Amino acid sequence: MLAITCFDSSSAQAAEVEKSNIVMSVGEMCGGCVKKINKRFEGVKGIAKVQCSIEKRSVTLVPQQDVRLSPKGVWEIMESIGKTPMKMVTPYGTFTSKPKK
Repeated sequence: MLAITCFDSSSAQAAEVEKSNIVMSVGEMCGGCVKKINKRFEGVKGIAKVQCSIEKRSVTLVPQQDVRLSPKGVWEIMESIGKTPMKMVTPYGTFTSKPKK
């Protein structure tokens, strides 16, 4: 079982919430993918909400207040369900390959 390392953020203002999201683009997305992604991230410490868009072929992870998610941990969870991100936009930068942390 993979774990996500969480990093505490310094402030919890509404404008900061969107900046702390992780948005991933994936190659293919269907209803089955959405179910698999939601099930895998359900209950993962630090994640408040998972939003999947079949049309945009994207996954957005909204962290809990005052939490910063580990890009590497999120990437590894996606890999574990066969959905390697094509692109991942995070507060730490944009990645097109697996982040180092």
